[in-house]
Amino acid sequence: MFVEIEKQYIERPLSLPFVVCTVGQSPAVQAPICRPEGFPYHHFLLVEAGQGCFHAGGEKRTLAAGQGVFCRAGIPHAYGPEGEQFVTHWLTFLGAESVLDAYEIGDLFYFDAPDALISSVRALYQRCIGAGTALTRSAAGYAWLVDWIEACSGKAGTVEAEVRRYLEGHFAEPLTLDQIARAVHRNRYALCHYYKEATGCTIMEQLRQIRMEKAKWLLRYETVSVEEIGRSCGFGSASYFGKIFRSMTGRSPREYRNDYRKKDPGK
Repeated sequence: MFVEIEKQYIERPLSLPFVVCTVGQSPAVQAPICRPEGFPYHHFLLVEAGQGCFHAGGEKRTLAAGQGVFCRAGIPHAYGPEGEQFVTHWLTFLGAESVLDAYEIGDLFYFDAPDALISSVRALYQRCIGAGTALTRSAAGYAWLVDWIEACSGKAGTVEAEVRRYLEGHFAEPLTLDQIARAVHRNRYALCHYYKEATGCTIMEQLRQIRMEKAKWLLRYETVSVEEIGRSCGFGSASYFGKIFRSMTGRSPREYRNDYRKKDPGK
């Protein structure tokens, strides 16, 4: 089992848009679980073999191999085996509420899983236990979440969700509006107009905000140079990175890093 032990990543407000809290697989018979107060994290559960019973919202459901359930944080629930075998994969996480809302995923979501889903959960587990960082786990988990929802809900999501997903996955690249529009299969001018109407900001403003959030996180938790952080977040030069950062925060990247470390000298 993987457990995110860096507690600063899972305290609210979150410093990352998505945090993989735990991920793993049960033994041959999943022990009964009862959570009358719910769980502090969003909870994804997939049955690989056997069957079990899931109780939530005054309803009882039997889940067999290839079926699963998603339960939002704080929703009371209980589950346990029905029979001699009940093997489950689970993943708990924080963040991504905007994604869940965009795809209209409520407090409980039961689903039939395609064959590739177990493989994708295993792949995410391997990514988490590998030589990654909280940032790479966040990016991988965010992409996995959207792929899972689209595969199991039959929803492609809104246009703005498609754009946001693309920006989150490619923010380090020198993106243009033409590239973004092609990626989401939309006309550039129609997309720009729709996105502004739907979100209140332009696509490039959204991209700049995403880049800034990534840069702030790296400045807080990584030791690489300010120049390298700027490049890794899609800013073409150190001077441009500094100019945009100051315009949005009132401080230079170095001042931001130093101020944070004064507040938390352990970093």
